Amino acid sequence: MESWYLVVCKPRQEERAQVNLKNQGIASFFPKLTTEKLVKGRRTVKQSALFPGYVFVCLEAENGNFFAVKNTRGVSGFVTYGAAYQRVPVELINQLKAERSHSHESQVPKSGDLVSVNNDSFKNIDAIYKEPDGDMRSILFINLLNKQVEISVSNQAISKI
Repeated sequence: MESWYLVVCKPRQEERAQVNLKNQGIASFFPKLTTEKLVKGRRTVKQSALFPGYVFVCLEAENGNFFAVKNTRGVSGFVTYGAAYQRVPVELINQLKAERSHSHESQVPKSGDLVSVNNDSFKNIDAIYKEPDGDMRSILFINLLNKQVEISVSNQAISKI
């Protein structure tokens, strides 16, 4: 019967370990989280490890090739509980695979979010985010003299509240 096991990888070599395990015909799973951030005023989408330093592998409990997994490039070893390798419930793996398509974390403001503007013209002014204005700027609503005014501001001057 096949079981899922937790494998420790060498620092920042999860991708390498997964590729090498796949080349050996060993089923593996490496969940990632997609995040959207403002970096130097530009919107960037980045994928990062959900569990940094770990990969899940599926092996036969009795006749699995544990030695090959331990000696795979990028793999440091198995997570153990005493003398036994740590098994991972199949339900957890299925849940992670199902949630993988929905995992998108955004640190960029959405329409209607409250933001703070801090640039040469406006110091610590609260505003409402409307929409992006290209890669480097955004359109905001601010209150000036009890009237809501639409302005375009550099993304570097915006911080989410």
